[in-house]
Amino acid sequence: MFDNNKKIDFGWQFLRYYSVARLIIALLLFLLPFIAKSQSSLYDQDVYTTAAISYVILASLLLFLSFVEHQFHIQAYTQPFTDIVLLSLLAYAGQTDSAGYIVLMALVAIFALLLVRNRLGMLYGIFVSISLVLIYRFREGSFDQTFYSEVSLQIAGILVVTLLGNILARRLTYYEEETAEQQRSIAHMHRLNSQIIEKMNRGIIVVDEQHRIRHINQTAWYGLGLPDTPIGKPLAAITDDLDYQLKRAYRASHEGLPFRATNTGPQLLPRFVSLNANNMTLILLDNYSDVIKKAQQLKLASLGQLTASIAHEIRNPLSAINQSIQLLLESVSENEQEQQLMEIIERQSKRINEIIDNIQKVSKRKPPERQVLLLDRFLPSFINEYQQGLQEKATITTEGVEPGLKVAFDQSQLKQVLSNLFDNALKYSYLNTNQYQLHLTAGRDPLSGDLFLDVIDEGSGVSLEEKDKIFEPFYTTNHNGTGLGLYISKELCEANQARLDCIPVAFGGACFRISFDTTSFSIDSELAEQLSEIEDEESSRAADSQPNEDRRR
Repeated sequence: MFDNNKKIDFGWQFLRYYSVARLIIALLLFLLPFIAKSQSSLYDQDVYTTAAISYVILASLLLFLSFVEHQFHIQAYTQPFTDIVLLSLLAYAGQTDSAGYIVLMALVAIFALLLVRNRLGMLYGIFVSISLVLIYRFREGSFDQTFYSEVSLQIAGILVVTLLGNILARRLTYYEEETAEQQRSIAHMHRLNSQIIEKMNRGIIVVDEQHRIRHINQTAWYGLGLPDTPIGKPLAAITDDLDYQLKRAYRASHEGLPFRATNTGPQLLPRFVSLNANNMTLILLDNYSDVIKKAQQLKLASLGQLTASIAHEIRNPLSAINQSIQLLLESVSENEQEQQLMEIIERQSKRINEIIDNIQKVSKRKPPERQVLLLDRFLPSFINEYQQGLQEKATITTEGVEPGLKVAFDQSQLKQVLSNLFDNALKYSYLNTNQYQLHLTAGRDPLSGDLFLDVIDEGSGVSLEEKDKIFEPFYTTNHNGTGLGLYISKELCEANQARLDCIPVAFGGACFRISFDTTSFSIDSELAEQLSEIEDEESSRAADSQPNEDRRR
């Protein structure tokens, strides 16, 4: 149905136009006898002048009330009756030929129908007809044959015009309702499309001819590193790489090359689509990291199936080889070259066995059991446990791990991730400085608000070419490595809704950052319950320690 508020809004607009027209007609009716110098031809000059002045004053007042917008229905019903009464007085006191006044009263009846939009509007036509009879009665004093012929035709014309006006008003109401319904449908579809675009997993950017951003959805905004108020800014101010690719786009629909907007952001694959209608360009951004991840998962799934099927067949001869090598190594051999060959065989056998174990871990990985962990308690305990398993003494320093930093992670999987990162950090630090040392820092990202934990070594660092490759499976720069440690660590982080990135370090070395998603506390009911229990425990502990501090004082 047509919204009643919309009806009233249209009614106020029409009433204002009607009030302006009334004021103009009232002024003309007042001034015409003086301009044409026809005061003497008026039937009753005093009544005409009084009615005309009253009509001008009343028209001005009604115009003011139409802008005040108070009590629309009362004004809509009473104003046409007022016009008919005053026009009747002017027709009575005016010149002998009152056809012009009758036309004006008929128009008032039609306007009243368009204003009130219901069958009661027919009463205006009847009221005009009664007014016409009264005008002739008081002016002529009696009814004759001429009166009946003229007045009956005029009344019939007024009633027919009023009836047609009523039909027109009803049709206008129907068309307005249909138009309003279409407008609501279009507005609803527009809101729905906007919500779909905003919630899409695909980034969308619209730029104009000057490469200024006109629209950007939430996915693209996150992918480009949360730029501040990007609408209206040049694309080059947000990402030079994407702007450069847009300038080199040579087809209406062109796929670009993968790029990163930030050091820790995802890899994005752009596609440029020309919008010829308004000379704009639509840029679609797909998360290329997801494509690579799916390809790697398919690759590892096939490898896992292959490993599961042949692991037993490989390990049987492999265990026989290991036992034989152990026996040969225990025997004293004077040939140093044979001794080195046997050590190589033993080392490579262990590497083959480790590769099979790692692939099976990836293919059979269980879903994480996330829990709330306090970093200031977890890290010292883990570092102590890790150092007890080392053959060499290692220096591990921590910084910025303030009390109360809470993350959601599977405890055993976080230990596995940190063990892999610690092993790499200590190894490359030793290769560069002859010392086993690494640094841990924690804090909160100022943009996303998520907590992060950095593992920093003192090695030679990671080159830009290797930064994106080191997380790929089986990619390694160490001949004795399997190339699966960092890949497994990244997979474990993503399974726990965290992110593992390699970020540059100003003073050298490599920094691997684990970014924890803290929004899970408000989404996951179990994590929220654990967090509440921990906060209650901390509050009670603080309350218990307060009296002791007071007594010491």
